[in-house]
Amino acid sequence: MRYAMYPAHVIRVSTLLLALAASACATGMPRVDPADIPRLEREIAANPQNTDLQVQLGMAQFEAETYDKALATLQAAVDAGNESGPALLYLGLTQEEFENWSAARDAYTKYLATGATGSIGEQIRKRMELIAQNALKQQAQQALAQEAELSAEPPTPRSLAVLPFGFNSDREDLQPLIYALSDMMITDFAVSNALTVLERSQIQTLLDEMSMTEAGYAEPTTGARAGRMLRAENVVQGVITTLGEQTLRLDTDVLNIPRGASAGTLSSEDVLQNLFDIEKDVVFRTIRDVLNVELTPAEEQQIRDNRAQNILAFLAYGRGLRARDQGDYATALAAFQQATALDPGFGAAADAAGEAKDMNDASGTSATDVASTATSTGGTGTLSGAAEGVNPTPTTGTLDKGSTQTGSTTAAATEKRDAVQESQGQESVTKTAKAQIRIVIKRPGGGDL
Repeated sequence: MRYAMYPAHVIRVSTLLLALAASACATGMPRVDPADIPRLEREIAANPQNTDLQVQLGMAQFEAETYDKALATLQAAVDAGNESGPALLYLGLTQEEFENWSAARDAYTKYLATGATGSIGEQIRKRMELIAQNALKQQAQQALAQEAELSAEPPTPRSLAVLPFGFNSDREDLQPLIYALSDMMITDFAVSNALTVLERSQIQTLLDEMSMTEAGYAEPTTGARAGRMLRAENVVQGVITTLGEQTLRLDTDVLNIPRGASAGTLSSEDVLQNLFDIEKDVVFRTIRDVLNVELTPAEEQQIRDNRAQNILAFLAYGRGLRARDQGDYATALAAFQQATALDPGFGAAADAAGEAKDMNDASGTSATDVASTATSTGGTGTLSGAAEGVNPTPTTGTLDKGSTQTGSTTAAATEKRDAVQESQGQESVTKTAKAQIRIVIKRPGGGDL
């Protein structure tokens, strides 16, 4: 699955600025560009402990497209304790430039944890979904490259992977059950605290990287190979078969990876309208009879309650899952919305619709759009649009642009002399307002078949 990740260097953000009730402003992050690099390097040499200067230098290096230097500078500042919004934001952008998706996700996660709000915070949240998909893809590629080493490692105890089901039917309208049923089973198995259940997206991404088609999902060799790379102790595979027009059978095989043999096979069949009863029957017997796990009454009820009320909605949900896997977020969104319209109480479809909308929005938003939003919301020459909602830090005293309450506010002007301007006979005194502020952050029915 691929999506367009636009070059991060087109994002242009400059100064973190918070307007106070009076006309005075407080900023610890002046505008920087590549021309500032020599000056910043001199200032850092004179004051190597000033991580604010390091962040500014990293920002300027990023703007100069010297990403290796920017990464080293920004990472050093963050490692030294500067976890201000600008530091984390630019670190995430730089990691994206190197396609270090997991590292970018970590930086953005910390950035959002600072209390980022507004349009830029929202765009980063949506971007996180796409970065997570890229991270999974990268991990799957690494797993394939290290298959021999991973195959020699012991599995995670009590871990379980559920593969998409094979499909033995000429009813193409039922084919989305391949993905929808495995997704429902994963949710059901995960109810038990005795099991470690792998996420569906992780499993599907690996299968896609293996170039595995639907025809091979039920092959024992597929389950064994995928299970070893996923370090799963057990792999659930199965085949969906239609018997006539109204009967459906689910054949399931639980493969124990360390033993390289089946731990148990199960079959269940009923009329199509009882699809979810078939699935629950297989899940309960797999947990109790094959995996030897006891469920509490509450866990059992939670599994029973996990179902759709409309099979057409469930099929639409399956179509949405596969479209999302393939990076077609618009189609996925439409399918999930259809599922929700057919079954308003289908919580999984509603959640998936929200995620698909975020991913669809983010996939159509370039870094240039982010920069445009930053300048329009923050004003000319400010970073406030791009680093909205940044909490103050012990090292920077950076102010928050989110919800605040002011206890006491005092402003005093300090003077900064510029030696270059003085040498040119220009006025060299710049007055900067300082403020003391107390910050309080407020976290934010259809027909049957």
